[in-house]
Amino acid sequence: CDMSAIVVENVSKKFRLQTDRAHSVKELVTRRDRSAGTDQFWALRDVSLEIPEGSMYALIGHNGCGTSTLLRCIAGISRPTSGRVVTDGRISTLLELGAGFHPDLTGRDNVYMNATILGMGRKQIDRVFDEIVDFAGVGEFIDSPVKIYSSGMYVRLGFSVAVHVDPEILI
Repeated sequence: CDMSAIVVENVSKKFRLQTDRAHSVKELVTRRDRSAGTDQFWALRDVSLEIPEGSMYALIGHNGCGTSTLLRCIAGISRPTSGRVVTDGRISTLLELGAGFHPDLTGRDNVYMNATILGMGRKQIDRVFDEIVDFAGVGEFIDSPVKIYSSGMYVRLGFSVAVHVDPEILI
């Protein structure tokens, strides 16, 4: 029987949008309706799906329809307001490349830190380190802090780590 790599059960995600800010501390404290000035926006409502192991799926939709929100919930970047997401396998994501990088650390240190967070051991990282750097094309800058990297270098290094950690689930 086929195993599911990803199961999404009745997932809903609500965001609060600030519409009217208090103009003073007094107004904020004395406001009778605490929820005044906020609207609720449902990005997802009761979404359910299963993605079998070994398959590829595309999530397609118009801007603002919740595709990125659903992917963030599956990746564990965001928590659903209700429902649940179950994943079976090491997840790597291309949603926010380099999001886990620390600007003051070198490219080398960020590769090791990021790959460790994604579930790789030091020896595994050692084996693919040169491939990561070569693929990203940042060789001469690998021992410089990533805060001096161009945005392209930063994203290429993030992408290279994401695809070289041997993910079981790539989002």
